Amino acid sequence: MKRITLLLPLVCLLAWESVPAANAQDVPSGCTRDALKGITDKYFAALEAHDPSGVPLAANMRFTENGVQLAVGKGFWQTAGKPLLKRTLIDTTKCGTYTNAVLEEKFNPKTVGSPMAYPGIKPKPLPAAGTIRPIIFGVRLRVENRKISEIETIIARESEYIFNAAGVLATGDQDWESVLPPEQRSSRLAMIAAANDYFDMFAAEPRVHTPFASSCDRWENGNHTTAGGLFNLPGEDGKATEIFAHNCTPKGLVISNHGPRRFLADEEEGQVVAFVHFVGSLPDSHVFKMRNGKVELITATVGAASKSMGWPPETACDP
Repeated sequence: MKRITLLLPLVCLLAWESVPAANAQDVPSGCTRDALKGITDKYFAALEAHDPSGVPLAANMRFTENGVQLAVGKGFWQTAGKPLLKRTLIDTTKCGTYTNAVLEEKFNPKTVGSPMAYPGIKPKPLPAAGTIRPIIFGVRLRVENRKISEIETIIARESEYIFNAAGVLATGDQDWESVLPPEQRSSRLAMIAAANDYFDMFAAEPRVHTPFASSCDRWENGNHTTAGGLFNLPGEDGKATEIFAHNCTPKGLVISNHGPRRFLADEEEGQVVAFVHFVGSLPDSHVFKMRNGKVELITATVGAASKSMGWPPETACDP
């Protein structure tokens, strides 16, 4: 049974790939790039206003924050400030979007637990209560009949995994959202496979390989983890693994438990996002930027520890 379960994602990807690419007129009007971008913009305006009434919500809408289901209007809805940086991928096939962002928020000690401890990394001092500072934010929206039916958010604050919001802001000149020329794009199948294989490369000797560009860089909660010689965390085997400069492979870092994966893909922008319960405890979204069949950039938003991602695994051939 386990063997069949592992094969289901591949069967579904092959099924998607066998369907001819849809023309713009074949995409439902509420799922076009313009329509989905418009709804995403309304969501961020409503979030900053702390007023969910400003965005179209489905009657059965479901909302989670770091894997915990909340009532809409609660949690970060009550504290979110203005965006300082936003990058959005648009998946017209699944009628959804994912936005990686840095937003302002007043510091509240109650929202911050004990900083996660890592060898060689000292926790940064916490700001004074009420200080407006940046936090890292990721949100997945699903749209049905022009209304948002799912909101999945991941928030990283000071106590989260190697938190460094300033590091995300420092990447503001990176181009994630420009539409790629057709000859530089990858298929949906190739993009999802590249992202999926990445998590199976967390092994001493991986049996799969993500196609990385000759120079690939990665940021995790704003920390540049491919700067070379600066990032060295132990895996399950207790051994520290060196990360080489401009090399995104996780080969050698042994971490086996990432749980089921869910994906959104934007072929036009060359972006694919994977949602995983990293090491079975951290809500995580990894975004991969691809061009000419190669992964050039990776950015990850990792939230506070949770029992699960709060969403069911994607079923066979889930759109």
